[in-house]
Amino acid sequence: MKSKKVVGLSLTPLAIVIGAHLAHAAPSAANTETIIVTGSKIQTTIADSASTNWVITNEELIREIQGGESLKGALGKLIPSFDFGSTNARTNASQNLRGRSAQIMIDGVALNAARTISRQLDSIDPFNVARVEVLSGATSIYGAGATGGIINIITKRGEAGDAQLEVHTGVTTGFNNSDDLTKKAAVAVSGGSDTLQGRLSVAYEGKGAAYDGNGDPILPDVTQTDTQFNDSIDVMGSLDYSPDDEQHLSLTAQYYDSQQDSDYGIWFEDTTDLKSDVERRKGLKLDEQPFTERLMLNTQYSHTNVLNHALLAQAYYREETFGYFPFPRKGLFSGSEQSNDVYGLKVLLEKNWDNLTLNYGLDYSKEEFRAKQYVYDSTTSATSHGLEFEKKGTIGRYPDFDTQNAGVFAQADWAVNDKLNAFAGLRYQYTKYKGSDFIGFTQQAYILLGLLPDADAIPGGTTDKDIWLANAGLKYDLTDNQQVWANFSQGFNMPDPGKFYGKGKYSGGTLTNSVSVQNTELDGVKTNSFELGWRTQQQDYNAQVAAYYSISDKSYKYNNDLDVTLDSDKQRIYGLEGQIKYYLTDTWYSRAQGHLVQSEIKDNGHWDELSIYNASPSTAMAAVGYDNFDWGTELNLQHVGDLSDEDGDRLEGYELVGLNGYYTLPVGQINFGIQNLFDKDYQTIWSQKAQKVYSGLASADMFDYAGVGRTFSLSYSAMF
Repeated sequence: MKSKKVVGLSLTPLAIVIGAHLAHAAPSAANTETIIVTGSKIQTTIADSASTNWVITNEELIREIQGGESLKGALGKLIPSFDFGSTNARTNASQNLRGRSAQIMIDGVALNAARTISRQLDSIDPFNVARVEVLSGATSIYGAGATGGIINIITKRGEAGDAQLEVHTGVTTGFNNSDDLTKKAAVAVSGGSDTLQGRLSVAYEGKGAAYDGNGDPILPDVTQTDTQFNDSIDVMGSLDYSPDDEQHLSLTAQYYDSQQDSDYGIWFEDTTDLKSDVERRKGLKLDEQPFTERLMLNTQYSHTNVLNHALLAQAYYREETFGYFPFPRKGLFSGSEQSNDVYGLKVLLEKNWDNLTLNYGLDYSKEEFRAKQYVYDSTTSATSHGLEFEKKGTIGRYPDFDTQNAGVFAQADWAVNDKLNAFAGLRYQYTKYKGSDFIGFTQQAYILLGLLPDADAIPGGTTDKDIWLANAGLKYDLTDNQQVWANFSQGFNMPDPGKFYGKGKYSGGTLTNSVSVQNTELDGVKTNSFELGWRTQQQDYNAQVAAYYSISDKSYKYNNDLDVTLDSDKQRIYGLEGQIKYYLTDTWYSRAQGHLVQSEIKDNGHWDELSIYNASPSTAMAAVGYDNFDWGTELNLQHVGDLSDEDGDRLEGYELVGLNGYYTLPVGQINFGIQNLFDKDYQTIWSQKAQKVYSGLASADMFDYAGVGRTFSLSYSAMF
């Protein structure tokens, strides 16, 4: 940490539409008068927010990333109510925000989709991240998928002035084996005039094998996949153009490619008995290995005076494809490839009166989802004990779906007096699914292998849903730098169409029953969220704490076939999140944060513990550090609490200690870090959740994804 300044940034639900657009213009300050981008006002201060907001600064992120953490791991450490993530996993499936799903964005472009693929944080190299803005709790303004809150990743942009060259290189290793090495290299050039600025960057990361606290190799993840023996590249370019004081245009393009190329797979003692022994072995022969590939284009325009309104507009396009490892099922090995094409538009207008600010606008998006399944020769897979895969053909994995979302919204901020502000908002959301006819993928596989002549198709069709959502809140200034607030907000989630529709029961090739678009009405889960909060920002410390209670009118449940059903059982999650940063002296500082959470589901009139697969454990972080601007170091402790559910399943908690620091050179800076300082052997949260949901399909040992043991990181970064 290179400064004792308290950087205060915040956002309300609409801010994510425009946050990146004005991010380069938002200055830092050590008090609550920090200018920020927000939805209730285009420029406001942290003291004007009636919600729980967190901002992860570039400085905080660099400390964790260059100390050896992944992006998902770093955000778990830095956002109090965001679950801890696994450094080695590709997925962020185990990471909830306030115990519910989070909407994750890059520069206001949502990465979530109708098909709930949890790779939003396998999307950008941290080298290109300027800061991360977080809104905790359900939001009625943005739309579906944000019942836990919003995480908006703001990218770096060029600044006016001479051309600058930014470089970074580093390595991470646990000294377990010659293949235990992660290599990083990145370069960016930026600069421009007062009118036009730009930045172009390329970031590369090459990861090797991962080892646990006992020095044993970690099993490959055949469920949501991992990043062992993985190469990723992130190419990003941006332009900002301001022809005058009233207008601003920004353009951003990103190409991200993360590809695995491993010689290691899971060896099965008997591929026909998936409860048999498994182990990691060399000899994998697989052409279609896991990957994430994404292209994103984003255009934003603002004008401070359009018919006496401020205007903010955004248009974007996102194309992404995800590859998965072959998964054993019913004697067959098959691996899927799934893709989304998304484009959208958002328009926001703001009108100010003496003591009233009104925001209103609309948003629209269309998403095309396609999925295919590779079927592999069962004889080849069996004789090689699951290490060799010979592709027999390609079939459909899920029905093809086109999803359209349209919304209109309004948000008002009324300054009742010098101390009290009242907020209220309303959103109307319309969602439409169009699904294709689909033959069950097991029947498709049998047809491909010549075991079935033909099969009935589950009918597709069109279905839609509309919903009204509201929010309201009060914020009161106790002093100039201390506020309390209360708010109510509604959020909602829609079911994953791939797991909800296109499911059927067959007798041979005859369809006997099905869940289709035609016979099952589209429905979603609405969540009511209540919050009370307090924050203060002083010269030597700042703190924020909030109590929340959220209740859903329905709940999603997963069975052993990983299909999802929508039940009428209510689900409630309540808890307390908070953080305090205290500056002991000019050079010594400390911080602590925690999230105490309880997740329950209503069954037959009484509340039971929610399944550990869906629930979040309570967590805490504490750190103490020294920083004299020439060098600094920090020791931190992260704690995960135990968690159990009504079925008797248990998630075992753990504690990890980390150390990181930096030393300033005449040119540039050296960073170092040690993750899992005491080489603890533990299972990640995702590993334990995967065993819960996949154990009906195979041996639990197959999903034993241990946490990474002690690793050492060393890097160099400089700006020329």
